[in-house]
Order: sequence, then structure tokens, then C-alpha cells
Amino acid sequence: MENEMKIIAEKGKQELFIIREFNAPRERVFNAFTNKDMLSRFFAPFGNTMHFNHFDYRTNGNYSWYNKDPKGKVVCTFAGTVHEVHAPERIIQTSEFMELPERGHVVMERMNFEELPGNRTKLVIHDVCMSVADRDAMIDSGMDRGLIDIFNQLDSILAKEKHQMA
Repeated sequence: MENEMKIIAEKGKQELFIIREFNAPRERVFNAFTNKDMLSRFFAPFGNTMHFNHFDYRTNGNYSWYNKDPKGKVVCTFAGTVHEVHAPERIIQTSEFMELPERGHVVMERMNFEELPGNRTKLVIHDVCMSVADRDAMIDSGMDRGLIDIFNQLDSILAKEKHQMA
């Protein structure tokens, strides 16, 4: 696979890194992660759909979204605060999985969008969890399979847009 996703998670640490390249300019990839309409087109794996309870995606904003499966059942809800949106370089935000029985398992996330030669982009996501147990639970949840599907969907959208622009 050309744009393989890589997860780096050292044993015993609260952090992890997700690295993925895209065959599109940095501005387009950044826009995909900050534009409500674009985000809702790809950020739901396995045939699910993404919906927003709230979308104020700017520095000092906040958000809440959920995914529904094809039968209409809500499968996950996330909410967070957007600390910084610095186009087209980085996003800093928190994220909390709302279906856990207790609040407070917040992840601090920094997304860096690096410009690569040939109108390509490298996305580096740095997540820091509240505990090693939280980090390990996130990894053990199957997060990698969902991200692979999400990123592949984004690849398809970006390729389609590139073809339409040509």
C-alpha cells in the first residue's frame, strides 16, 4: 500500500503517534480536517455516518460529533475543545470518548500537517492520554482499523477532487 499508516506507541508511555501521508497538497488535507462538510464525508469507518451535535472548529472553539452504524444506532460520540487552529500547519485539541462510564479520560491531540515534495502531505498526530491504561485501551479498541478505513476514504475523496479539478 502506497500510503501506509504507522502507529508508534512505546510500552509504558501515555502517548502515541499516528503517521500517514496523503497524495494531496497540505492545504487540502488540512481543510478536510477542519471543514464540517468535508469531515462528515470521511470521518466514519466501516459504512458508518458522521453527524455533529455541535461544530465550532476554530481556536478556542469546541465540538461534539457521533457516528451511526448503517442501522441508525449511535456507535460512538466524541467531544472536545479546540485549543488552536493554525492553518494549514496544525490543530491542537482535546477529545473525549463519551460512552465511557465515567468522564475524564481526555486525550490531548496535536495534528501537524507537513508539506512534502510533489504536492503531498504528511500528517503526524501526537496523542497524550491521561494514563498508560487509557492509552493502551485506546490502542486495544481497534482504533487502527478504524483509522485505516477513515484515511483510505479521505484518499478516495482527495483523488476524486483532484480528477475533477484536472
